[in-house]
Amino acid sequence: MKKLISFASIAIIFASVQGQYVTDALRYSQVFPAVTARSMAMGSAFSSLGGDYSSALINPAGLGLYRKSEVVVTPGFVFSKTSSSYLGVKNDDSRYQFHLGNAGFVGTYNTDKDKGLVSASFLTGYNRLSDFGSSTYIQGVNADNSLVDLFVQNADGIDPENLEPFYERLAFDAYMIDTIPGSTFEYTNPIAFLPITQRKIIETEGGSGEWRFAMGLNFSNVFYFGMGLGLQRLRYDQTATHSEYDFDNLNNDFNLFHYTEDLRVDGYGINANFGMMARLFKIMRVGGSLQIPTYYNITEDYYNTMYSEFDNGDNYFVSPTDQNGDLLAHGTFEYKLNTPLKLQGGASVQIGKIGIVSADVEFIDYSAMHLGEKDPYADFSGSNNAIESTYRSVVNLKLGGEARFGGLALRLGGGFYPSPYESDELNSDASYSEITTGIGYRNDILFFDFGFSRVAYSENYILYFNNVANLDQARYRFLTTFGVRF
Repeated sequence: MKKLISFASIAIIFASVQGQYVTDALRYSQVFPAVTARSMAMGSAFSSLGGDYSSALINPAGLGLYRKSEVVVTPGFVFSKTSSSYLGVKNDDSRYQFHLGNAGFVGTYNTDKDKGLVSASFLTGYNRLSDFGSSTYIQGVNADNSLVDLFVQNADGIDPENLEPFYERLAFDAYMIDTIPGSTFEYTNPIAFLPITQRKIIETEGGSGEWRFAMGLNFSNVFYFGMGLGLQRLRYDQTATHSEYDFDNLNNDFNLFHYTEDLRVDGYGINANFGMMARLFKIMRVGGSLQIPTYYNITEDYYNTMYSEFDNGDNYFVSPTDQNGDLLAHGTFEYKLNTPLKLQGGASVQIGKIGIVSADVEFIDYSAMHLGEKDPYADFSGSNNAIESTYRSVVNLKLGGEARFGGLALRLGGGFYPSPYESDELNSDASYSEITTGIGYRNDILFFDFGFSRVAYSENYILYFNNVANLDQARYRFLTTFGVRF
């Protein structure tokens, strides 16, 4: 029978990792959707454009520009590369992940009128919002401290029987920390001599997506209105292993240890968006949309283990146990998350039959993210205060263009996404930049588009204490959209 973690232990766990939820809130709120190859290739600057499946997500009023019904699918893949720099040592790692941008149907009804309601379009289908897949390899030689020092700091003054089972108790059972004889629960560790070689490997996968239902109306080919509803699902899996090695045999007995943290996250949410678009002149349209916050219910499953090895041949693989020494099942925690609302608007200019130029601005206030309790022992007031002081509002900029040569189109775009962190935060310079391009062909029935995007950013990652690794990350997306209109 599965053993349950005690009420007190869960409270300790939650108190010790509240900072994690501040980071998680941003991860699930900051998305870079690439719905169709065409919209991605034009920098997703589609607030004033339409007739594309991505309109349902960006500005549903753009569905009003459809003249025919459509079936569309967008497969592709994502390649992510992470370069780390830690204590003067650089390493690279990479990962591939399949990507389904969308799959769905747009049904269009034409009234055969030029005034009043000209047409109505209805969309249903799946959209991919974000990809979490990445591989990160961090390594360096630390001459100042060890992760075990953190375990010692957190354990001091606590009876070994009451140590947190997923953290300090693992280190105690693996003989990585031990009580000092004659003391009142004071601890020491076997890593007596430094430097020590440290390595951290982080593997993540998953993403977020939605089933969207939307409609767009065309009034007199001048004014367009749309609205949509999204049922969202997110999945995030992370395995992080921190290892330390005594390659030079500086410590008399210690050889190595691995501390592995496994996290599995599932979430379900709902949101809605509304949009309008107007043709100011024959060659110019403007548009704007509002996306209300996504309301998520999230469940986490976590499980930590530790392995240690000593020069005398002893080795220990330990899993979490309760005060009776019985193995614990994975820990489970549930909570709520409200993402920030999103306001976006833009303008586009039609250059005869040659092409289009469009630009968008997007406002998001990340300090408005909010965590909520689903369990009586959880208190997110500290985390929500941290969100308000850590994050800020940003204005994202997007630009795109399309040049047409008969049925062939060449596209180019990009965007700049300022750091959501306040100026006094470690990652205040963690802005994102994107460049995009693509090509497409279409006739009256079939269309084919290919799009490429490179999103790049840098961030500082804290291993523990003040040990910081610099990560340079780039995500390359390749999408191909196939569609049939009838």
